[in-house]
Amino acid sequence: MGSTGSTRGPTFSYVERTRHPSINLLFLMPWLLFYVLCWWKLGDGIETQAAASLRSLLRLLGRRGLFALQLVTCLALCVLVLRRLRAARADAAVFPGMFFEGIVYGFLLEPVAWALLRTQGWVERRLGIGLFHPPVGLTEVRNLAIAVGAGIFEELLFRGILCWGLFRLLKDVIGADRWTSGAISILASAFLFSAYHHWGPGGEPWDALRFTFRFYAGVVLGVIFLTRGLGIAAFAHGFYDALVLLG
Repeated sequence: MGSTGSTRGPTFSYVERTRHPSINLLFLMPWLLFYVLCWWKLGDGIETQAAASLRSLLRLLGRRGLFALQLVTCLALCVLVLRRLRAARADAAVFPGMFFEGIVYGFLLEPVAWALLRTQGWVERRLGIGLFHPPVGLTEVRNLAIAVGAGIFEELLFRGILCWGLFRLLKDVIGADRWTSGAISILASAFLFSAYHHWGPGGEPWDALRFTFRFYAGVVLGVIFLTRGLGIAAFAHGFYDALVLLG
């Protein structure tokens, strides 16, 4: 009787499975491939600031070299799938749930961020602001590629690297408790996420309202990242951007 539950792992272990790094990578693979193909065909016009920053670290490889690196990375992920094929078949059952979660969180991202902003007293009834504004003259495919790229690369940079790295530093090196480590890493990465949009010559002009809204959006995405994983956070971010860019 006791062994019955263990044979139905995909049902009771949905949360645990969806937080596994390999599951998150597999979930993001189709979106990454879509972005790579769009970037190869449409050029640097679809790049977000975060993607450009990451690419600048590898600019010595050149455009073709970067594409080859991305392709090799995708192939390496395919090898990962093959090496754990039995688990992947069971894990595939969680992908529809991750997809649904990403859509729900994407819809909730703006109202939750606005609710947090209102509690601070920055605004009363101003509506219509989003994380990004639709670029002029771009096709729908290009806009979708921009949204996908923002979801993947901004979440990879600010949540996957900065938030996770700071969380591990505080928890494992300094010895802070899990809640303190999570709160500090979420707030710090959200602040940098918002500030980055105003950084450098290509950044937006300073606007306190936009900065605060993006900060709270970053807080929401940080909570999603630490509780549900990179895949769902990136999909929610990209889905929200797609709503703004294609809406």
